[in-house]
Amino acid sequence: MNKKAYAGIAVILGLLLIGCLKEEEVTSCEPRDVISDTAQMKKYARDSAITIDTNTSNWMMWEIIDPGAGPKPEASSLVTVKYMGRLLTGKGFDSTYAAHPDGTELRLSQIIPGWQEGLAKIREGGRIKLLLPSALAYGCDPRYGALTNQPLFFDIELIKVAQ
Repeated sequence: MNKKAYAGIAVILGLLLIGCLKEEEVTSCEPRDVISDTAQMKKYARDSAITIDTNTSNWMMWEIIDPGAGPKPEASSLVTVKYMGRLLTGKGFDSTYAAHPDGTELRLSQIIPGWQEGLAKIREGGRIKLLLPSALAYGCDPRYGALTNQPLFFDIELIKVAQ
């Protein structure tokens, strides 16, 4: 065999090895214990000067900025929201403000558990800040890449509630 053939085989084997390693990384995710997320969440709340209420049954933290005055969302509600999401390092990972300035529609029953619980605390026109342990965010779901197994911060405006 010539050098080009060996180089081609080496590249193919390298790609296969990398693919195997990535698969192993995805399948080896161990869900984080919510208690292990709380120290990082409390530090983020302190550093961000967020006043928090806590629900000790699931360790979610929240601050109601504006309770709103419209209807409350129910599990089957279609909600229109504006939001910004951050890792607890402070790095933003998602926001509707640029791409969807009027908000985006979501079915409450089809979003992460922390949002389902958090949005139920306010009414249409309200705003809430949520600090979620990884179990109430994306958990070990590999579809979410860097958000997998991470506690997250969200600042959410509930624009509209449709039943």
